[in-house]
Amino acid sequence: MGKSSIPIVLRERASMQPNDTAFTFIDYDQDWDGVEETLTWAQVYRRTLNLAEQLKQAGSAGDRAVILAPQGLDYIVSFLASLQAGLIAVPLSVPYGGSHDERTTSVMADTSPAVVLTASSVVDNLTEYVQPQPGHKAPALIEVDLLDLDSRQRSRGGPASRAAGDEGSETLYLQYTSGSTRAPAGVIVSNTNLFANFEQIMTDYYGFNGKVAPPDTTVVSWLPFYHDMGFVLGIILPILAGIRAVLTSPVGFLQRPARWMQMLAANSRAFSAAPNFAYEIATRKTSDDDMAGFDLGGVLAILNGSERVQPVTLKRSLCARVR
Repeated sequence: MGKSSIPIVLRERASMQPNDTAFTFIDYDQDWDGVEETLTWAQVYRRTLNLAEQLKQAGSAGDRAVILAPQGLDYIVSFLASLQAGLIAVPLSVPYGGSHDERTTSVMADTSPAVVLTASSVVDNLTEYVQPQPGHKAPALIEVDLLDLDSRQRSRGGPASRAAGDEGSETLYLQYTSGSTRAPAGVIVSNTNLFANFEQIMTDYYGFNGKVAPPDTTVVSWLPFYHDMGFVLGIILPILAGIRAVLTSPVGFLQRPARWMQMLAANSRAFSAAPNFAYEIATRKTSDDDMAGFDLGGVLAILNGSERVQPVTLKRSLCARVR
């Protein structure tokens, strides 16, 4: 792909595949059977540009944009808009209401963000975290779901911001460690890092097809966007490969693990990944009745990683269902 970037590739998708489905998110919080919302590449790009205009009013190139939002399409757009505006994205999980989240406090102090992107449903949980840091003013707080991002809007002018990654090696986002054993540490992820990761994936799993995913390939994932595996699988891979993604939340999976299995079976050439524990849960909690009428034979690949892989899990899990 040469010296490209996420914003450049997204623009190309919107130009060349405007009406193709980009992302579908299935929300099981609204309805036990799931409520689907879908965006085409053109819609993703328009929302990204419109939100980027908002971000340019809140920060300058190189400032941090912390994403503290529920899993969903707005989370994806928040990340892409941060890059489009030249900001450094910091994907995080939403802190639980009623209890203090040391990880969020630590990351906010470490990044001193210019803006926090969130949703109206969780904004009340963020009050104690969105505070001025020493030497910095309080970050702007943007409730993305309350904005009209689908209308055609003109640029508000002002100095042009270079989209993050345009130089090929700039910092795109900070991936923070869990903080379970020590203070969370931010790992710098560059444009070069992401494209190298993408090249590895395409070589390993699509080498048979000239390192190009067939057009009917579907990324299927419930992994959290604030985790590196879920982030690359659910957001980065679909954009760079130009394939659609069908996504849900970790809670949606944990409530009913069979949902993951059914999503894999219902979507063509499914490509997915999860840690070892997820395969254990899915094996125990998915019944034959759950899979009645579903066939996993069309699944292209399912990765097991991000924690120790147990051979016994591989022997008794999904492979037993693929005929």
